[in-house]
Amino acid sequence: MFCKKMKQIPVILAGGRGERFWPLSRIKTPKQNLALMSEKPMILETYQRLKSFDEFFIIANKTLCDSFQPLLPPKVGYIIEPVARNTAPAIGLACSYLQKKFGDCVVFFETADHYYENPGHYVEEIQKACAFAEKSDKIVLLGIQPDFPHTGYGYIEQGELIQDSFYLVRNFKEKPNYETAVEYLEEKTYSWNSGIFIAKASVLLKEISKYLPKLDKILSELKQSEFQEPTLSELFKDAPKISIDHGIMEKSKETVLLKTPLVWDDIGDFNAIARHFKGDNNENIIRGKGTLHALNSSKNIIISDKLVALIGAENLVIVETNDALLICRRSETQKIRDIVKNLDEKYR
Repeated sequence: MFCKKMKQIPVILAGGRGERFWPLSRIKTPKQNLALMSEKPMILETYQRLKSFDEFFIIANKTLCDSFQPLLPPKVGYIIEPVARNTAPAIGLACSYLQKKFGDCVVFFETADHYYENPGHYVEEIQKACAFAEKSDKIVLLGIQPDFPHTGYGYIEQGELIQDSFYLVRNFKEKPNYETAVEYLEEKTYSWNSGIFIAKASVLLKEISKYLPKLDKILSELKQSEFQEPTLSELFKDAPKISIDHGIMEKSKETVLLKTPLVWDDIGDFNAIARHFKGDNNENIIRGKGTLHALNSSKNIIISDKLVALIGAENLVIVETNDALLICRRSETQKIRDIVKNLDEKYR
């Protein structure tokens, strides 16, 4: 008997504003809408990687979704997240909504700030994961084979081999120090945790019912209300504020690792630019329409449309916009968010 293949639906978690990219990223021009890695906005690059799939959904708040629409084709669907409650409630809402709309389906969750050297290879790995998830009722975690000791990512330790490139998950590891990251690289049994995962909507909702019963109750009530306002906002604000990793993945017995050789990066702060763009002989990188004249200066990242002159500057990030200027050490970029919190709203 012919068995109809389930729909495979990419869902982009696009709720973050990208404060570590201030002053480029603002409330009205979030990171997803910036052309950081090419001439195209990152949200459009994400769509174009995955446009071969019949459906494509984004989950974010209304303001962000409204900002994406002019950049994307009409085929894109939007799931409005009424209030930010971290990734577990957002993913639960998306699964519940898509299951009601399409019946059970294979969903895979990705963010709009990932970079792939070979997008076609990435899609092949996703399709492989979708096929496995549909047949096995497992949650497939996309792991990236490390090629250097990265201290900015979490790691997944692989267990027993199931079949080609698919492993049981033995353990999750938080972001390591450099010495530990070197050990992970040498042992060859650890993958970077990309944060991308693939599963049937029913499987994810079953795990939510098991480990996050309060969220499960809210999702059931939302489904009965057809996800309509004001019920959506009234109920969703009471959802537990917890990440999918802490709420589900680290507890679930249904996770499987797909170890991939993808060349991948999480574009999390300005330092990512230095990993993907060639600098001058002293590793100074300038982006934008500006030009750089540097003397005794090295390893600086500059984004400007002006002529920039540097003397004796090292390891700095310098970003200039019409109304703001950021100067910080490259080692301090994680603290840009702290500055943004203290700014008047018109500058955020």
